[in-house]
This record gives sequence, C-alpha cells and structure tokens, in this order.
Amino acid sequence: MTKKTMAHTLVKRSLIAGAVLATAGVASAQSNVTIYGRIDTGVEYQDKVATGTGDSSRTSLANGGILPSIWGFRGNEDLGGGLKAVFNLEGDFDGSTGGTRFGGGLQLFGRQANVGLSGDWGTVLLGRQYSPAILADLGTDPRGFKESFSSLLPYALTQNPAGNGVTGNNFLGIFTGNMISYTNAFGPVTLRAGYGLGEVAGGGSEGSTVALGLTYAGPVTVSGSYQQIKGIAAGDAESKRFSLGLAVPFGALTGKVYYAKAETDDATGAKSSDSDYFGVGVDWAWNPQNTMTVAFYHGEDDVFTGKSKDLVISNDYALSKRTTLYAQFVYSDVDTGANPALSIAADRGPIPGEKTKILGVGIKHDF
Repeated sequence: MTKKTMAHTLVKRSLIAGAVLATAGVASAQSNVTIYGRIDTGVEYQDKVATGTGDSSRTSLANGGILPSIWGFRGNEDLGGGLKAVFNLEGDFDGSTGGTRFGGGLQLFGRQANVGLSGDWGTVLLGRQYSPAILADLGTDPRGFKESFSSLLPYALTQNPAGNGVTGNNFLGIFTGNMISYTNAFGPVTLRAGYGLGEVAGGGSEGSTVALGLTYAGPVTVSGSYQQIKGIAAGDAESKRFSLGLAVPFGALTGKVYYAKAETDDATGAKSSDSDYFGVGVDWAWNPQNTMTVAFYHGEDDVFTGKSKDLVISNDYALSKRTTLYAQFVYSDVDTGANPALSIAADRGPIPGEKTKILGVGIKHDF
C-alpha cells in the first residue's frame, strides 16, 4: 500500500469514526419527539349567503367545525438537574381540500416554530407561538375559542393594525412570530408573558407585540389578558385589547362569562374600531360522552352604528379519547351598519340586516 493510499484510508476511517461517534451521541441523549395532528371536517348548511343578485342558501364541506386541522412535531430533551430543552413545529391545513388555509397567509409551520428551555422556574420560548393572551382565556370563553362560532373570530378580526395582520409577523393576535415568551405556574395562578420583536430597521416599536395573560384555576376559573400590536411602517396604527373571564362549575354544569374590549387606530392615530364584546354560556356534561353547550354573544362598536347578536347550540359526542362527533346550530343577527368582525359567524358572511341560520355536523379525529 502506497503512502498516498494509506493516508486516504486513514482519513476515510477517521470520517466514518466521527460520524459514528456523532450518531451515538445523539442516540444516547434522553430525548423524545412526538408527531401529532388533527383533522376536523363536516357538512354545513347556511340558509342565507350574499350573492351578486341577492341571497341564496349554501351547503359546503367545512374545515374546522370545532377545532383546527393541524399537524406538527414536538419534543424535549432532558438536560439534567430538572432542565429540559423543548421545541414545537406546527402547521395548519384545510381538512376539506388538503390545501393551505388563508391564501398562504400561514406558511409551513405558520402556527408554531419555537425552541426553548423549561425547568422548575418556568418555560422560555423563542420563535413563532400562540399568543400568551389567547392561551390565558381558553377556559373562560363560552365555547373555549373553538375554531368555528366562538370568540375566536372577534378576537382575531379586531386585532389587525395596518401592515401587521395576516402577512405580518403577527397573525391577527393568535400567533406571533419573533416572540420571546415566559410561562410559569405559581400555585393555582399561571402567568404568561411575551414580546414579539417588530424587527423594523429604525422603526422602534413598529411591528411589535406585547401580550400578557393571567389564569387562576381553582374552584372557579378566572382569566385576564392584555395585548398590544403595533402596525408596520404605518404611522400610529396599532390595536389594543384586554379581556376578563369567569367559569364556575355547578356539578355537571359549568357557567361562563367573558368580556373583551378592543380598539384599533389607523395610521393617523384615529380610531377605526372601538368595540365591546360580551359572551355568556353554559356547558352541560349530560353523560360521560356528551357535552352540550349553549352560548350567546353580543358585540357593538362605537365607530359603527349597529350591533351583532349570535346564539349557538352545540353537542360534542366523544366516540373515544381521540374521535368526536359534533353537531351545532347558529342563529346570527347582524344589524345593518354593525362591525361585521364582531359576529362569531363573520367568516361565513352573514348578510347585514338579515337573520342567518347555520347547521353543521362533523367529525374530529386526533392522531
């Protein structure tokens, strides 16, 4: 064997040995990764839908009747001493078509793409993540921010300052990119706080998000949240929102009351919306597999002239821990001149001045 051949063989062996050692190091780490997801699809009938020549009924295959269709990866590594590295990647899709949602407004991992550290002192995450404000209120909204026909739509559509909505780093106050967050539980109280960087050169706080949430989970559940989103390169454009919620159990019944106030200023600092939103409802677990919910929502905006009033009745039937059948009925009454963003059926396009009825049945499966 020549010296050149011998040197080439030693280098090759060294590279192979390095790769084996690196693989062994990864394999021996105390870590785990979970692939997870959900698909939720149903049939929906709406008696009135605006058309170019009047109104007509519509039957459709709808995505996300009660929860969003998602897929993702999450995991953690035990670093010792009670410290863990954690990560979460989560995407969104339309279960009725298999395509993307919101016209591409959400990217591959448009819901979550974050990494951080967790210990007895709490959890710090960096990256795109759910707003700490919406997480704080999950237990007190009358329908728990279900994907359809809950406070989720008014929550989102009243937080859209110029330049920082669907295409900005803040997706309507629900998901925030470039965020640093901290979460910790102090007995029955959970604190959530986050700051999303605007990353606008020379722009100061433009494009930034501040989100805070407190939840008390004791005999009753109490929540409070605050969120401020700045517009991007749009002068004084911003939105501010705060909420208070209460959930009280009475045996098989749980009553819920939820209030939110949201203001949005345009680029000149003038108010483009100033809304008050109220929801009240009750969950009735009438047997181990069935939960019925009755909820009423009312919204009005000082910048607009009308009001929105929505009633929703639903029942979720758990076939198993992962599979649920559901049925829901919505009666939506949006005044002419009302802020359409305050209706829980805003994405279904209720006709102002008309009464709209929607009936849906579907199936949700988690994997």
